Amino acid sequence: MIARLKALRSRHSIIESRIQREEMRPSPDSLRIMSMKKIRLQLREEIQKAEAMVLQSVERSPA
Repeated sequence: MIARLKALRSRHSIIESRIQREEMRPSPDSLRIMSMKKIRLQLREEIQKAEAMVLQSVERSPA
């Protein structure tokens, strides 16, 4: 699960960079930005779910 979390965070970071690059262009494509922001939000939601699952597994593990 931790590997999945790392992969999601990496994808989120890549999308964030692409959004920033597109916004810096002289004529940014607003539809492309909107689409990437939607993907970024979906990734963020997946990250939150994965973090919750990791936290639950840590709390369940014996000390």
